[in-house]
Amino acid sequence: MIEHHSTEGLAELLRGAAILSHVGNRTAAIAALDSAVALAPDDLTAHRRLAAAYANAGDADRARSEYDRFIARLEARGCPDAAAAEHAYAARLFEAPPTVPAVPARRRLTHDQSVALLRVGVVVVAIAATMAAMLAAGAQIFASGGPL
Repeated sequence: MIEHHSTEGLAELLRGAAILSHVGNRTAAIAALDSAVALAPDDLTAHRRLAAAYANAGDADRARSEYDRFIARLEARGCPDAAAAEHAYAARLFEAPPTVPAVPARRRLTHDQSVALLRVGVVVVAIAATMAAMLAAGAQIFASGGPL
């Protein structure tokens, strides 16, 4: 009977924390999740949500510490495989994001550059049209059987 109530209490605390987090009350959400972890110290969901709440609040050190606390608990309970899996998950979760090289500011073309680029475009189109006309004429001559 006590186990049933603690399971119910855990579910209520997790639901309440989700609602509090959704409405932006991170402090109360963290307090509810802290209570959830105290109520069910072996519950992975409670630990992960508490770590996530810390991370969302901008406290990466406490998030990592919370997750490490859960991993240490798994190891102490004699669950090395689960601890190793969670350790790998945490390493991936808390790894530093890759750095993105800075993109140089876009430069705008000067008026002269724009005019020059437009002229180059016109020349390219004219050359392509001339080549197409020459190929069409050559194909017509070839099809008629006459001399090239």
